[in-house]
Amino acid sequence: MPTKIRYFEFNEEIERIFTEKDLEKNPTKTIPSFTAQPSLNSESALTAQEEGELRDFMVRLGTDVKHRRLLIKPFFQDKDRSNSGFVTNTRFRSIFDNQKLWITDREYYLINKRFQAAAANEINYVAFDSEMRLYSGDRE
Repeated sequence: MPTKIRYFEFNEEIERIFTEKDLEKNPTKTIPSFTAQPSLNSESALTAQEEGELRDFMVRLGTDVKHRRLLIKPFFQDKDRSNSGFVTNTRFRSIFDNQKLWITDREYYLINKRFQAAAANEINYVAFDSEMRLYSGDRE
């Protein structure tokens, strides 16, 4: 394990995140826009049958959320101490139980598979909430 850091190279790497080297010499240069890496697991693709099951569930859940006038994102944000947009699987499930949004194990499996973050035990609640808003009528 190295005991020293190559500080100059480290600084250069950090600078590349925010700007391009020697930009002041060419101020009219166009900088390519930043594209974020996907936060969902690339292996989370559902089969056509699973997509249909998930859509039926999201319609049912969205209708329930709409009738109860429930905003669920603040509950996720409350459990997300680091503001990363991810919560653990157990915290995600506990929010549903606490809000009496009953889901079956199969529905939970589909949510977990579709919205699983890059970490194996986390769910991207931002992506889930964004899609849920389509079904609850918050974002038409």
